[in-house]
Amino acid sequence: MLKIFAEHITTRLTYVLDFCFKSKGADYQLMSSVDDWQLLKGKHLNYSGLPIESAKQIRPEGILFESEIYPNKQIERVNNCLLLDGVEDHLGLIFYFLTQYEDYFCEDVDQHGRVPSSHSSLVRLKLNKTAVVDRLVQDLWNDLELDYEPIRENYSFLPTFDIDIAWAYKQRSFVRSIGAAIKGGQLIDRIKVGAGIRKDPYDTYDVIRDIATKTDGIYCFVLLGDYGPYDKNIHWENNAYGSLIRGLNLEGEVGIHPSYASFLKRSKVAEEKKRLVEITGHNITASRQHFMRVQLPHTYQVLCDIGIEEDYSVGFADQIGFKAGTAFPFYFFDLKENNAKPLKLFPFMYMDSALKDYLKYNPNQAIQEVKQLINEVKEVGGVFSFIWHNSSINNLGEWKDWRMVLDETVKIGNNIA
Repeated sequence: MLKIFAEHITTRLTYVLDFCFKSKGADYQLMSSVDDWQLLKGKHLNYSGLPIESAKQIRPEGILFESEIYPNKQIERVNNCLLLDGVEDHLGLIFYFLTQYEDYFCEDVDQHGRVPSSHSSLVRLKLNKTAVVDRLVQDLWNDLELDYEPIRENYSFLPTFDIDIAWAYKQRSFVRSIGAAIKGGQLIDRIKVGAGIRKDPYDTYDVIRDIATKTDGIYCFVLLGDYGPYDKNIHWENNAYGSLIRGLNLEGEVGIHPSYASFLKRSKVAEEKKRLVEITGHNITASRQHFMRVQLPHTYQVLCDIGIEEDYSVGFADQIGFKAGTAFPFYFFDLKENNAKPLKLFPFMYMDSALKDYLKYNPNQAIQEVKQLINEVKEVGGVFSFIWHNSSINNLGEWKDWRMVLDETVKIGNNIA
């Protein structure tokens, strides 16, 4: 068992140590008595500035012994070393990135209330495509002569899909369909789909089901909010939509996709969860924010309040890589309340729209970027997760030739020969 000494034992410190060791199968004992620590046999870690002999010493910057949050903390890179306020404190850095500390102080949000990737220290330092937190943990294990190989071998693959608009034309009201057709110039396509001559362009569920058969599991997040400018799905009481959701639930797992209009509104999110419970017939414990609208800590406080246990919103809307520096799930730490919550956060490494619309990659460029991300996750043994929409995998219109990016992701990420 690993023996760890620190002059002070805090919730922040135990949170980080649990992520670094306990969650990965390594037990540790944390103590604040030097004498007791030195008497115990085993590998020793000294997390203090005291000059006492140990297998490994990390000098604290101080963030793990604080209870408040401060807007002036700085991340910098010097000689390939990451520093937090000028100190090479690996545990402090891990805490800073996992809690997304700097997001609490971002006032320059985009039109959807999201923190832009340009605000991220990892993006600024061009480290967003590296699992920085996991590399720090890996280095720590190596320094302590712990065997990290079993963790690397536990690499896993998790495809996820957002069902923002279940069908482009099917199951739409007559008035809305005619109005949209006139506005968008798609009257012939709508007529053919309605007559059963042509498949609805957003009906790509055969592809999603096929991926489900090739992997250990998938997650689909369904939008059940009321109709609005950014919430344009089929009405939640529609029988065909309910049948589709139940079918996807049989293929993998489904979770709520809190609507744009529900942002920071506990009652609305709770109502949308209730709707999905009614459709599936069982409790719902997973969620992902529509438009990736996350405001810390309020978004996650709402999810905790309504009984959500897992969230899949940790990632960039306009960039790719590791927003929290990790490919491993981790628990939400509420910096305002200074404690961890029973909400597990699952990061994703890329979203389809980020590749095409924000970064302006072509499909071949996107595949190369995805390969690098997958290789990085395999090196640290995390979970490679990503987001596609049912509306973007049809190889039509603006998404022509993009299906191969999804196919290659599944092939490489899932180790298909």
